[in-house]
Amino acid sequence: MASIEKLRAIARELEQKGSKASQLSWTLYTTGFDFGVVQAQEETTAVLRNKHYYRTVLEHRELDLGPLDRRRGELLYRGFRSYHVSDEFNRLESAVRAKRTELAKVLNAHRVRLGGREVRSTEIAQILRSSPDRALRKKAFLARAQVNRPLVEAGFLDLVRLRKELAAAYGAPDFVAYQLEMAELSPRVFDGWEQQAARLRPRYQEVCAALGRKHLGSDRVMPWDTAYLGARIAPQLAAPVDMARYHEVLRGLFLKFGFDIDRFNITYDIFPRRNKSEWGYNFTIERGRDSRVLANVEGRYQELGVLLHETGHAVHSFSLDPADALLNMGVSGIVSEGIANLFAGFLYHRSFFGGLLPGGVRVVGRDFARLREFNRAGAFTAMCGILFDQALYREDLASLDDINQLYWSRHRRIMDEKPYAAEPAWGFRIHHTTHPVYLHNYFLGDLTNEMLKQVFCKRHKVRDVMERPKAFGQFLRDEVMAPSGTWPFLELFERISGEPFSLRWLAP
Repeated sequence: MASIEKLRAIARELEQKGSKASQLSWTLYTTGFDFGVVQAQEETTAVLRNKHYYRTVLEHRELDLGPLDRRRGELLYRGFRSYHVSDEFNRLESAVRAKRTELAKVLNAHRVRLGGREVRSTEIAQILRSSPDRALRKKAFLARAQVNRPLVEAGFLDLVRLRKELAAAYGAPDFVAYQLEMAELSPRVFDGWEQQAARLRPRYQEVCAALGRKHLGSDRVMPWDTAYLGARIAPQLAAPVDMARYHEVLRGLFLKFGFDIDRFNITYDIFPRRNKSEWGYNFTIERGRDSRVLANVEGRYQELGVLLHETGHAVHSFSLDPADALLNMGVSGIVSEGIANLFAGFLYHRSFFGGLLPGGVRVVGRDFARLREFNRAGAFTAMCGILFDQALYREDLASLDDINQLYWSRHRRIMDEKPYAAEPAWGFRIHHTTHPVYLHNYFLGDLTNEMLKQVFCKRHKVRDVMERPKAFGQFLRDEVMAPSGTWPFLELFERISGEPFSLRWLAP
């Protein structure tokens, strides 16, 4: 059997260059200082453009390799091949990267103004969760749209255009198809979503109407009401917690599953400040060796969910073999986000909130169960943002108004509702700028979580994974995390579930 040592050496070089770029990105997102992110990314790209390396990759595709080594070779080939399509593709790829970084700086520096003063995203979130003033909640929600125009004026439409040209230079039907191909995901996954939304919508409307009548005096629930309703269902979300103890609290939960985060090299930067990104991120500096968590917390229980999510990414990274850089290239974003959301979901489990929240465990558990029911009924609403994110690359757009109208068209299709404002809030969601055609990973990751929990419970004849947490942790490590680069997402899903992928796992 042939050796792939030359491929491993190329992968190690790629990993080293990528690690440098990730470290500089961490600095940019946590401080606002750019010490050469684009240049470092160009150094990574230079490896991928190396013609000698590409010939080596192509030669190994012709060799007699075992199944795993063939997979390793194919993953490296997938990383290289687009950079050897044409000089035009390479030019466009560099232009996309530069514009993306430029716009990320706009987003990181932007702060919303509300009531004549500058407010942080955490303050907006707090208003949406806790203010009984519905008019104020509406203003706060729509204030997020303030970044739309600065983003477009800085060149967002240029970025969209460049990505379309990039896909054309590659030979893909459109940028969505290009991104899905890079992620080893079939476009068929999105077939029938509008019909599925129509089936799920009545239950959501029923739940919202009942909650609206009880807490709003109206059966019409608006987007600026959902977080408030969640807080009314489970007021414990707003309970103060001592964030000085965050690491101890996180460690306690992950230990239940057999993951000791003290043994992992995880760096946390969790408090807000000027020029720091207001989103939550996990920066994988080097898989299995260095992971960094960015968050913005101000001392409320709900904020621990972000820390659980980002730490879930880190635990996934440390469950991979750091020496197998080739297989690690195959980790699906869906699996990655699914694992992170799975751990975030334990925010609502007594195994985590016991001892952290005031009130009896039974009362808190009852309220969180009601909140989970509300969230589950509304899970399909994520389709709006996902389909909008994809439509950006399938429609002709020439202005901010074009983008806004595109957003509303997808909102009507999924929610069957008229626009609720002159301008929707879309630009604040950084994924459209930095991680295009990615939002589906969260939605499909949650679906995967439901599958994993149901499969585990059926195998072990339990009703709750926390009846056997160590076994569940081992199940995640052995069947999901460690092999997550070995197979494409749809194949991994079918291997675990025993059936083809479908949306049925999200059914109430």
